[in-house]
Amino acid sequence: MKKYIGLIILVFSITISVILIKGRPLAVAKEKTENIPYVKTMMILPRTVKASISSQGIVQPESELILLSELSSRVEWLSPKMEAGSSFKKGDTLVVLDKRDYELALITAESQVLNAKVNLEREQAESELAKKEWKRVGAGLGSDLALRKPQMAQAKATYAAAKASLEQAKRNLSRTIFIAPFDGRVRTSGIDIGTTVFPGTSVGNIYATDAYEVRLPIADQDVPYSGLEFNGQKIEERKRLDVIIIQGKNKWPAKVVRTEAEIDPVTRMMAVVARIDNSDKKMFTTPLAVGQFVQAKISGTNISNISILPRSSVRNESVWVVDNQMSMQNRLVEVLRNEDEFALIGEGFEPGDRLLISRVSSLVNGLKVTLEL
Repeated sequence: MKKYIGLIILVFSITISVILIKGRPLAVAKEKTENIPYVKTMMILPRTVKASISSQGIVQPESELILLSELSSRVEWLSPKMEAGSSFKKGDTLVVLDKRDYELALITAESQVLNAKVNLEREQAESELAKKEWKRVGAGLGSDLALRKPQMAQAKATYAAAKASLEQAKRNLSRTIFIAPFDGRVRTSGIDIGTTVFPGTSVGNIYATDAYEVRLPIADQDVPYSGLEFNGQKIEERKRLDVIIIQGKNKWPAKVVRTEAEIDPVTRMMAVVARIDNSDKKMFTTPLAVGQFVQAKISGTNISNISILPRSSVRNESVWVVDNQMSMQNRLVEVLRNEDEFALIGEGFEPGDRLLISRVSSLVNGLKVTLEL
């Protein structure tokens, strides 16, 4: 029996060895399969996109007016709306100057017109009488003096001068009242009741709230994508670029209405001016404020055959892709421009390339990979 036990042990050992040897290639094959990394990719699809140009600026009123006194007088009444920052409506009375001197001047001018008119009518009657008398005596055509032509010319001139003085008196009286020419807001007010003003004295600074402007600098690399001529002229309505004005979570639509023809001496950049229409005050839940710093996105020209990639995937103007042979490849690409978190790529890809978006421990050209489903 002991003799057979040794034989059984020997056979068992041989069998185990054979099984291990046969199973070893399978283990190697499995190990090799496990060494091929699984990666995530995204398709690279060329498309036509509209360039987005970033800029920033400060909100300014489109229409601003300095109220200047044209008379010498004293401030008699001042509207409560003439405080800095206060709003007013078109037609509101903002300031009233002492008008008594100008009312008296109007009465005097009216009297002078009446006197000049009476004198002209009298002179017209006397001139007609002189003509008839000269004709009756039959002494020829008669001289200008005999026919009272100089007197008639003087009477006409006096009447015309009196009417002009009356118009001037009316204008001066109207200038004692400052009426708001538009819906707006007061920027500054430098007078009080009782302040003496003279011709050229500033009464206040007001601006309209129906439209605002933002001056937007354009970087050199963005100028070609604007499609604009920087000639300092207004842009035709059909060629005006769309703009989104951004401040925090608030956004307002705008249009580029004109360009500047000179380079800013500080920023060394060209600039455009965007207009924000605020004529419908109910359109914006959050109103814009003059002096507010805002960001802007300008919608530029169309760019054809562009691939849009995450900006983080581009390193030194190259990207890692998986080609149609399921191998990793590093491609040098043409980065046309960067917009926020995206890069706009022109040339550099091969047909069938997919962008590698997984983190891979070892980036090697030609490394075989498997795509994750």
